[in-house]
Amino acid sequence: MRAIRIHEFGEPKDLRVDEVPRPEPGPGEVLVRVRCAALNFPDILKIAGKHQNKIEPPFAPGSEFSGTVEAVGEGVEGYPLGERVFARTGHGGFVEYVAVPVDKVVRTPEAMPDEDAAVFSLVYHTSYIALIHRARLQPGETVLVHSAAGGVGLAAVQIARAKGAGKIIATVGSDEKADAVRENGADVVVNYRTGDFVDVVKRETDGRGADIIYDPVGGELSERSTKCIASEGRILIIGFTSGAFSKFRSNHLLVKNYSVIGVLIGRTNASASRRCWDELLALYEEGVLKPVISHRFPMEEAAAAMEMLSSRKVIGKIVLNW
Repeated sequence: MRAIRIHEFGEPKDLRVDEVPRPEPGPGEVLVRVRCAALNFPDILKIAGKHQNKIEPPFAPGSEFSGTVEAVGEGVEGYPLGERVFARTGHGGFVEYVAVPVDKVVRTPEAMPDEDAAVFSLVYHTSYIALIHRARLQPGETVLVHSAAGGVGLAAVQIARAKGAGKIIATVGSDEKADAVRENGADVVVNYRTGDFVDVVKRETDGRGADIIYDPVGGELSERSTKCIASEGRILIIGFTSGAFSKFRSNHLLVKNYSVIGVLIGRTNASASRRCWDELLALYEEGVLKPVISHRFPMEEAAAAMEMLSSRKVIGKIVLNW
């Protein structure tokens, strides 16, 4: 089978299309014939050896994908051959076939196309766990979403709107992205190249600040966010697309009475994770949540897709198709 792999840590141009043996599902696994896979920023960090979870080459990037069940391992029941599914793993999705533990597989709803299924798992699950399970979003609260035109950002905007946020303020890097974020539910959008989100949040909340700040960027942006967080507010640390970690002063947390919450969905307890999946799929079937896919590439052009994502010109998600 074909697999898109990195053989030494490097750049997207170093990816190769390899022929490797097709895997067999082990006990408790299903073999998925991959139809579509999503590209995420951590894929770029992983092939460069810069992700906190370092994988030794050679390996295929790709943490989420959709396809059909081709075989099942010992002990697996309830997944007939040909059933459409999607899954999320740490890596290994940019291949034609992948063996996946059955507890990481989700049945694709009949009304959900394979492309939507491929991009749904990581960004919507992350954003729902963050906003609802970890931050306990309450109706009427003000939510600030950074990097809101990206995959997790747009998912966070849609979920915050669906769950009754009072006002959603978003930051983006261009006017084109601002239009897309408004279309997906944001009330106020700040182009960070031309405006100051701290001033906007204070103005829009009469000086009180945002109740929840959703931050996939990290670094200096996180630190500036502490200037517009409300008392009893929650700053959600989703990731570090800036390439820099955040530094928070404990005395500032105490005096302003706010919390900084790390979100790692892989450490979410199983019952909460299942509950979130049930609610997310129900919202999708109601038409409330809709993934935004801005670019599509053949799987063999994964390197070009990564270059596109690195350019920060992508709105929503990139899908790779076999």
